[in-house]
Amino acid sequence: MKLKLWLCLVLSAFIARPALAANPGLHYINTRGNIRCGTETGNKILAYKDENGKWQGINVELCKMLSTAVFGRSDRIVMVPLASNQVSKALRTNKIDVMIGGLPFSATTEMSTRAAPVDVWYYDRQVFLAHAVKNATSMEAYKGKKVCVVNNADDLAKLKVYNDKYQLDLALLTFPTISGAKEAFLLNRCQLFTGNSMILRDLVIHSPAGVSDVEMLPETVTVRPIYVFVDKDNTTLKSIVRWTVNALKQAEETGLTSKNVDINLNSSDPSTRNLLGLDEQLWKRFKLAPTWLQTYLKESGNYGEVFEKNLGEGSQFKIQRNENNLLKNKGLMFSTPFI
Repeated sequence: MKLKLWLCLVLSAFIARPALAANPGLHYINTRGNIRCGTETGNKILAYKDENGKWQGINVELCKMLSTAVFGRSDRIVMVPLASNQVSKALRTNKIDVMIGGLPFSATTEMSTRAAPVDVWYYDRQVFLAHAVKNATSMEAYKGKKVCVVNNADDLAKLKVYNDKYQLDLALLTFPTISGAKEAFLLNRCQLFTGNSMILRDLVIHSPAGVSDVEMLPETVTVRPIYVFVDKDNTTLKSIVRWTVNALKQAEETGLTSKNVDINLNSSDPSTRNLLGLDEQLWKRFKLAPTWLQTYLKESGNYGEVFEKNLGEGSQFKIQRNENNLLKNKGLMFSTPFI
């Protein structure tokens, strides 16, 4: 009898292991006591440490939001610098729980990596940084020039299409990393440098000493969504990330801000009550702190407030919202009600 019981327990353990491996949910996050977010670092716009050693940046805000949802506080975060070719392994080995940007979503990404896109955190544009040509009024002034580009599927492919479309005869110098392309550009090995505007804008504002002729050109190669990725098998975490990001957008759509949370605690609207955790069951089903959004709104605000503080008029970057505005304001951001 004891032998049968022992065999049943062993069999149960082996059956449970694949289930946990396939869909660990919040198991590793709760065991560690923090959430690990992969991101590009090395600039003062996406993720960086301030003079007090605290993480700041638009990607850090996403991680802080998830920390608040899981732990009820925003400081249980670890930011992990990652290149695009490291993301799949980092997700598979639990080095990170989520990846914020860093790689495009494409058929190749879907079939060859562990990364599954959950939602759009923001939209960016692929643009050109240039060593300015005097009296230039269009891209014709850069015809035949060398352009530094990261050798990944998206940047390179979109650049080739743009180059052919406008017959610019640009000479492409490819590099495996952003830092390599950036260094070559600053050493004047190429007249142009193409990539995401967020990263290039930081280079304009924080150019090294002795570099004074750098400017961002107005032309847009492509508009691209910057996704939040999780491991494709972690369906629980995918749902959590999808609905927490949605909550931040929904808060802006319904007029919830950092200033008026308390006066909305008597709302009778079912979606708002679910959103704010006044009816606790919805967030409890996700195994999250029911009133996490109340806490996060008071600390950081809704999606619009987060954008303006980190990228917009409240920041040094002064980026217009454009595609990052709500759909009702002619942007591309929208949410689903919490019914």
